[in-house]
Amino acid sequence: MRKKSPLVGQEGYTPNHLLDTLMEVLGAKSDAALARALDVPPSTISKVRHKQVAVNSDMLLTAHELTEISIRDLRDMMGDTQSKYWLGGMDPQVKSRRAPKMPSFRETMHREMPHGVGASAM
Repeated sequence: MRKKSPLVGQEGYTPNHLLDTLMEVLGAKSDAALARALDVPPSTISKVRHKQVAVNSDMLLTAHELTEISIRDLRDMMGDTQSKYWLGGMDPQVKSRRAPKMPSFRETMHREMPHGVGASAM
């Protein structure tokens, strides 16, 4: 059995507001039409409405692409007030590696310009 997302139990989580708003913006007349627009099975919309599963990232991204409503606004519509995100597959015990230092624009231009060409030639 699939474990419920902590979001589903969060106080103030109301995915119906998000789904109803998406239906209005997209002109969907039913949950089935909304499911087709979001490219998810109709059962997913039903499970979200009944708080059996949380709205997932794929659904949020699709809704954002179709409506151009920001992800933050979409999350606010459903009452998701979490400010931290979990990146799947990343072990919190693993320290992130530092990216190599990139040369500055000035250093790059100095290396690429032939000798003898200075600011006066520009």
